[in-house]
Amino acid sequence: MVGISRRRLHLLWLLPAAGLAWSSPAFAGAKVLTNASIHTVNPKAPAAEAMAIDDDGKIIAVGTERDVLAAAGKDAEIIDLGGRMVLPGFQDAHVHLVEAGVNEILCEFGPFEELDDTLATAEECVKSSKTDWVLGSGVSMTNLLDQSDNPIALLDEISPDRPVLILDDIGHGAWANSAAMHAAGYDALEGNPPGGIILRNKETGKPNGVVLENAQQKLRNLAFPDTPENVEFAYESMLPTLKTMAQNGITSVSDAGGFWPQGHVKVWQKALAENTLTVRASSALYVYPDMPFDEQVAALTRQFSNDASSLLRFNQVKIYVDGILEQRTGAVLEPYKPGAGIDHGFDRGFLYFDVDTLNRYSKVLSEKGFQLHYHVTGDRGARLALDAIAQSDAAPGPHRLTHLYLVDKADLPRFKQLGVVADFQLAPSSVDADYVQFIRQFIGDRADTMLPAGTLQAMGAQVVMSSDFDADELSPLVKIQTAVTRRKDGASDVATAIEWMTINPARLLHQDKTTGSIEVGKVADLAVIDRDILKLPAKAIGNAKVVATLLQGKPVYDPEKLFED
Repeated sequence: MVGISRRRLHLLWLLPAAGLAWSSPAFAGAKVLTNASIHTVNPKAPAAEAMAIDDDGKIIAVGTERDVLAAAGKDAEIIDLGGRMVLPGFQDAHVHLVEAGVNEILCEFGPFEELDDTLATAEECVKSSKTDWVLGSGVSMTNLLDQSDNPIALLDEISPDRPVLILDDIGHGAWANSAAMHAAGYDALEGNPPGGIILRNKETGKPNGVVLENAQQKLRNLAFPDTPENVEFAYESMLPTLKTMAQNGITSVSDAGGFWPQGHVKVWQKALAENTLTVRASSALYVYPDMPFDEQVAALTRQFSNDASSLLRFNQVKIYVDGILEQRTGAVLEPYKPGAGIDHGFDRGFLYFDVDTLNRYSKVLSEKGFQLHYHVTGDRGARLALDAIAQSDAAPGPHRLTHLYLVDKADLPRFKQLGVVADFQLAPSSVDADYVQFIRQFIGDRADTMLPAGTLQAMGAQVVMSSDFDADELSPLVKIQTAVTRRKDGASDVATAIEWMTINPARLLHQDKTTGSIEVGKVADLAVIDRDILKLPAKAIGNAKVVATLLQGKPVYDPEKLFED
């Protein structure tokens, strides 16, 4: 590695060469990044040797080293990057940042443990917990049900009176004891709550302790009420996760949790007020299927915020259309194969909302100014979401569908036609051959057409690539490698995969005028990489390392102290 030098230079003023991007002749406190491989994501000037940033964190020059030095002025501070790569900061348009922080602190269960190990963890969790509810996370509901016909009895033996809630490993289910089920009123409920499923003992008809989809949310709201103590707990839990974002070169996020009855909005607002927010956040509010329509619209509208000058906005709503394929709750056009997975009685998957209510929420909330962010995994779910967008007010758009494991051929052209963004999580675990084979037992040969990112890109749709962290891997570099090396339906090249995590999500998040590429006038949200990933073998991209992350020109991650005075 070439050594790093920092120095003050008194330069002869040079006339700017033709083609140099710059704005004015002198900038007090300007920083010039030199000896760098800069990939701008600007098609008019895709590569540069140097760039200059003013004291406000705005980019003031991009081009050759000689010309940028001339534009920056004689008192500019020079930062020699030793040949490292500079990219626009990565923008992860689908994370669960508050939940990820909380999950790290809860009792941790292994998703595929043997039952004895799971129960041992539960016993220890009950003994060590000092809160009213015993809380854990990480269990696979499918694995649990494979090992026990009546999981509620197992928790009741460990904790007969104190509520226990153990969240699953993918955010679509939970395991509870009788005290928790009683607190939610589920022990006296006939049938299923709106948008959710309560699994029942086949012999007694009583709840067996496993709930799926929105049925878990009432339990979550009871376990994590919006109290000052819980907001502080969630805030302190989120701070390490913000550091993790910075360590991965991520400068913008869209939090897709948005459980506002649990105080999540207050958690973000506290980070902004405490000056600990190290990302731009354009986040979503969860739409609850079991809440009265008018009451919920009013509550969501009160929390709407869309100040482009702020690091924090709540300008989206997260609308779950269906569940997930591995729980047979993803809404599909053709029935699931019989016999595989959880038996809950829905052979074509599950819908959170009836179609009329889905369309009504979509229309009314878009009219209120919200962007619509739909969770869909099945092809029927995708079609219903596209139908809802087509019937709603086009503004403020672009709206998006996330996950998109299955999309029917007839619906592929509709993404471009409707201006809908396709948001994919192309993590190694999502495209792994063993995972595809696992899903095949549920949907057969349809597994071969999952996650059609490359197809939609070729058809002119806007594609973004996000992480769904902490359900999937976070690293943007690993996902870029995965997208490029995927044999079918991946990115055509590295530059395209970079666009999927920079300028494309910036357009989605309504911030492409200020972020997403390295251009004069935009803010210096940057990721510095230890090597040029455009020159690496595709299979080696994931081995590259983020060495610094800048938010509006200020380092939020800089272990090598490249940007310290």
